[in-house]
Amino acid sequence: MRERLTAAARAQLRDGGPMTVEAVAARAEVSRATAYRHLLNNDAVLLWATRPVEELDVAALLGQGGGAPTDLVDRAEALVRSTARWAFDHERELRAVLAVSLAEGSDQHGSSRRGRMQRDRWIDDLLSGLPADVPEAARRRLRAALMPLFGADAVVWTRDVADLPVADAVEVLVWMARTLVTAVLRERGSPAS
Repeated sequence: MRERLTAAARAQLRDGGPMTVEAVAARAEVSRATAYRHLLNNDAVLLWATRPVEELDVAALLGQGGGAPTDLVDRAEALVRSTARWAFDHERELRAVLAVSLAEGSDQHGSSRRGRMQRDRWIDDLLSGLPADVPEAARRRLRAALMPLFGADAVVWTRDVADLPVADAVEVLVWMARTLVTAVLRERGSPAS
């Protein structure tokens, strides 16, 4: 049932249909009562519609799969490049969930961004590859600097503020990731590998 409702919510968002529990129930051909057992409110419909972030095989990108980059700078590039491509492919969904998550009362409706972002895990996995002698302050600074390179944040500032076409936006995000990781590695007096 969850898969059926998620598919209906995604189709509603993709087609520009109303993002309501009732509309998703009708599209999924289930009763409203059934839909409400899984979707608490209309905000939840957007959250369900934007769940495909789990499609990314980030473990492989971070060197835990065969043939993945082992150099930390290259791993940062692979991670940002792949997640950026995904983000631009799902731009509409990301913008919708961003709007809901920024609305007043989002915490009470279960649609806050806090604790729902995959980027926290991705960045932590990447930073686990930093040499042990990188100071904790530098690790925290790098973690914070990498945050806006993912998801809706990356889409909004590269497309709306910097006015970049998608291909250029991806390259800017990759360049930033490489530059940030390289800077932290150089600060400790080590080559960028």
